[in-house]
Amino acid sequence: MILSAILLAFAAFLGLVMELYKKSLRRDKASENEIKLVALACSAALAYVTYRVAPVATPAGELNSTPYLVVLYTVAIYLLQLPACMAFWKPLLKRFMEKKTDE
Repeated sequence: MILSAILLAFAAFLGLVMELYKKSLRRDKASENEIKLVALACSAALAYVTYRVAPVATPAGELNSTPYLVVLYTVAIYLLQLPACMAFWKPLLKRFMEKKTDE
């Protein structure tokens, strides 16, 4: 339960970071492969943090000691950040940017 909350929080955070990266840092000039690579690298970093922080309350306690969980967490965070970015952060930042240009 705690692990899923951590993964969802990191995925939502990464969705925001990726949207800000695309709009602010790269100004919509980043290629699709660049965006995927950056998202995957950030997912891997957050997965390692999850692996180190997550409690022993994994589905099978023996899995906690294996570093292969980092790969699983990376895939989970990467896949979850896509809908978070597209469904929530993109429209929100678009409205914010529109208001900013109107002023």
